[in-house]
Amino acid sequence: MKKITLIISILIIVSTNKAESQQIPLFSQYMFNGTYINPAYTGSRDALFANLLYRKQWIGFNGAPQTTMFNIDGSLAHGSNLGFIYVNDQIGANYTNSFMVDYAFRFQVSNSGRLSFGLSGGFVNYGVNKSKLASYNDIIDPKVVNTENVWKPSIDAGVYFDTEHFYAGLSVLGILSNKADKSTMHIMRADANYLLTFGGIIPLSDKVKLLPSTLLKSDFKNPVNVDVNAMLQVHEKFWIGGSYRTGVLWFTDVDKETCQYDAISLIFESLVTERIRLGVAYDFDLTKISNNNNGSIELSIGYYFTKPKRK
Repeated sequence: MKKITLIISILIIVSTNKAESQQIPLFSQYMFNGTYINPAYTGSRDALFANLLYRKQWIGFNGAPQTTMFNIDGSLAHGSNLGFIYVNDQIGANYTNSFMVDYAFRFQVSNSGRLSFGLSGGFVNYGVNKSKLASYNDIIDPKVVNTENVWKPSIDAGVYFDTEHFYAGLSVLGILSNKADKSTMHIMRADANYLLTFGGIIPLSDKVKLLPSTLLKSDFKNPVNVDVNAMLQVHEKFWIGGSYRTGVLWFTDVDKETCQYDAISLIFESLVTERIRLGVAYDFDLTKISNNNNGSIELSIGYYFTKPKRK
């Protein structure tokens, strides 16, 4: 009874958010997975690269979010770049499967500066895994029992600029609005999310570089998600650093205490061979919910099919 109650509670809490929508899942290792937050980043490594990432939110908290992402992207001829992203996101008994194809066109604007425009299109499958509920003797809400899987189209767009020492990108994810039917228990992304990211490379020595970066995300209805990150790059083979994530009340009057999500992340990446890249991140919650979970963990593995010109 306690477990099923907790699962349903999570569904209700998330689906009755002020925006009544599912927030786009973000990863602590976003700086190494740029295609997910901006389709214009597609092919920016000038290599064919595949990456698999898994994130477990709030370890020990039954029904907490967990996300799996697979993406592959590479450069084609004459400035064209193509990629594919699959994301499976689970919250309690609710799940979302996203299938997106990315295209970016990139061209030189200076000796080292490149500008790209990206567009992503595909479909999102929203559903409820009833098998997670059927094994309990609790009385299940008829809305859950009668819920059917639905497919919705999805479109993202972005622009990205980078040089050898600086980058910046602006993107809009979820341009098409997928309003949830209030007669179902689906958790849908109902509003577009705007993401601004920028960062740079600061040489500290011949072998060590500092990589600061910042990510801002907003749907203009909830607190703005602010992620400030700093990584040390050693020998171009190891990256170690951390992030601070918080919510800022810039465009909303929502009570921050009811939706606070402050956290600190420790991040480590390693190019273990010329082809294989491994990453791990661990988040420490700084909110009251930290008393009921053991933090969040994120694991990633990437493979370069061709040698990258930019890592």
